[in-house]
Amino acid sequence: MLLVTLCLSSQAQEKEKFIKGFSGGMMLHSGYQFGGDNPYNYTPKGATFGIGGVARLHLTDHFRTGFEGYFSTMGLKKEVESGSHNKLFWTGALADWYWKCGRFYPYIGATVGGGMETAYYMFEGDKHDWLPEPSAVFHKQPFFAVDPFIGCDIAVGEALRLTVKADWLFAINNEGLNRPLGPRIYFGFIFAH
Repeated sequence: MLLVTLCLSSQAQEKEKFIKGFSGGMMLHSGYQFGGDNPYNYTPKGATFGIGGVARLHLTDHFRTGFEGYFSTMGLKKEVESGSHNKLFWTGALADWYWKCGRFYPYIGATVGGGMETAYYMFEGDKHDWLPEPSAVFHKQPFFAVDPFIGCDIAVGEALRLTVKADWLFAINNEGLNRPLGPRIYFGFIFAH
């Protein structure tokens, strides 16, 4: 009888736990960015690449919350000289809803936070010569970030999951919606407990 009582008590405590588990890991991403907010009639566009990570607490069997942060760089080589780039950094608090379908854990959510856009445009010159460039621009702009995403974790072991995710970052500054913008696809690994 004592053993049955202890088992039932243990199961009740499991159901009442506030934190059901945690997960986190690293992701690489790539995507296509387009558009530009600058006074030079220049519209940057191209592939972007980056890295970042996520840490989440599982509060229920379907709801997670935590933080994530990423760097993303788009090199610019056509209309401006090589060495020009557009970089984004953003971080924030996330919330997502997930489901378990066998080995698959599809999820949908959003991150809200902030970041910084750094633009460097070198319209003429040489990035290898150590000389001042006569026509280059450096600009930094903070922004408020809203980043909706959708993805799926795939269990490959008891604690290891591979993940694929897609997002579209909305960077909002004092002039409105910041550009460049566009979709990104993420690939990475997640450790879960």
